[in-house]
Amino acid sequence: MSENKNASEQSADKEYTDISGNTKHFSENEKRIREQIHECFHRAWRDLLYEKVLVTQPDFVWIVNLYREMRHKLSFFLKKGSAFRVSIEEGLDVELFEQMIRNGAFQGPEFYNLINYVFDLCLKLGSPARDDEVKRLRDEVLTLLSNKGTFAQLVPLFFININTAVDWVHKDLSLVPEQLKKIVGEIKNNGQNVKM
Repeated sequence: MSENKNASEQSADKEYTDISGNTKHFSENEKRIREQIHECFHRAWRDLLYEKVLVTQPDFVWIVNLYREMRHKLSFFLKKGSAFRVSIEEGLDVELFEQMIRNGAFQGPEFYNLINYVFDLCLKLGSPARDDEVKRLRDEVLTLLSNKGTFAQLVPLFFININTAVDWVHKDLSLVPEQLKKIVGEIKNNGQNVKM
């Protein structure tokens, strides 16, 4: 009987709230498979990233697309036209980045400023509980930059680390609706009245 109980516990549904606030239910097996797929996808993405910058003529189209995606991931959930979203979109000008990277004008000082800017955005947008982790990712890229890392080393590390930090922002934001529901439920269950 304990074997049946363990089997039923393993297939028990777990709730997951996506970035849109939709709650989904996955069994432990489904969750493990999703995590494996996610890890395989990220490993393939990292391998391709290194491959694209290690060649004699780096794939600038791909690098610019990664930059464009980073900008989108940092701003899409903010209100259109808001001062903060506009400042991100202007601060991460894709056309300027493309011109600079293609013409060799994107050097150490520009890269240093970009690293600090985007990681500071993650610190502003993300959970304070992740601040140390985000700073560690930023510092890893800055250390490589100060140690005269090559383009083929810096670009992949930068995009890997910033995507990790941005994914944390998205993950934490996806948990907000669930946490708010939980807090409201606790308040209702405790019979407390909250004025807002």
